[in-house]
Amino acid sequence: MALPMVLWAIALLAGIVILLAGVVEGWISEETRAGKLFRARQQALSGLAIARSPAILPGDPLLEHHDGNTGEGYKVVIKDEAGLINPNSWLNPDNRGLFGILFTAWGLDKISCDTAADGLFDWQSQVPFRSLRGAKQAEYEAAGKSGLPPGAPFVSPEEMELVIGFDPVRKAKPDWRSYFTTYWTGKINLLHAPKPILTDFVGLTSQQADAWITLRNGKDGIEGTADDFAGKPPKDIPEACLLMGIKTPMPNIVSACDIQGSVRRIESTGTCNGVKQTITVVLDSSGNMLGWSEQ
Repeated sequence: MALPMVLWAIALLAGIVILLAGVVEGWISEETRAGKLFRARQQALSGLAIARSPAILPGDPLLEHHDGNTGEGYKVVIKDEAGLINPNSWLNPDNRGLFGILFTAWGLDKISCDTAADGLFDWQSQVPFRSLRGAKQAEYEAAGKSGLPPGAPFVSPEEMELVIGFDPVRKAKPDWRSYFTTYWTGKINLLHAPKPILTDFVGLTSQQADAWITLRNGKDGIEGTADDFAGKPPKDIPEACLLMGIKTPMPNIVSACDIQGSVRRIESTGTCNGVKQTITVVLDSSGNMLGWSEQ
């Protein structure tokens, strides 16, 4: 009987050893990844510190670094959110119809456009009365969303997803979020507007939008540098429209677009042997921080 007991004991000890080895290996792997993530974040912070200097422009060689010996480095991309749409600036009787232009370009019918626009308006309106196709407290409670709407401006574009009547917009345009920002409070700056806004809202053809972006980026092909527009940017909206190929500016361009303003968006991605950490910071024209996020 002693032999079977010894064999069982050996098997039990072997199982325990294998189990502990797996636990230790997992712990070591987790700690190793945590260390790499920490180093990647430090690299991202280094890139961010460089990019926050007003003297650093997009495309600067200092915005990218990689050390082949350690496998560490960073890459920084500088953008401008002044070319995006602030939904709060359109939520008044004079500009609410601008949503219809955008949503129609995304394939929505008039009823869906009006429902989404009215829902967005009712979300931030402090008046207790509901718009024709909007939704107020009773409709939100019936939908299981108690405590809404807040009766305040949108804090972030993500809040728009909570609006009753906005679902058709999300389904028609999965990347709708990339059109909006709440950091920039002015009109759409055509000097920074991305191609989708130029085509879907401004009304340019794909070829016109490409030509405009090529012109404004200058010879180096990078937006926000000294050679943009060959050093001679347009002075006003009519001149900008002529350069875009529009002889007579449409009412939506006049009321919702401009060629002034800047909100710097810095995306710094640090790497460490295959592990990445991205830090995104939004700054106003004075360098004050408006937003910070990490992923």
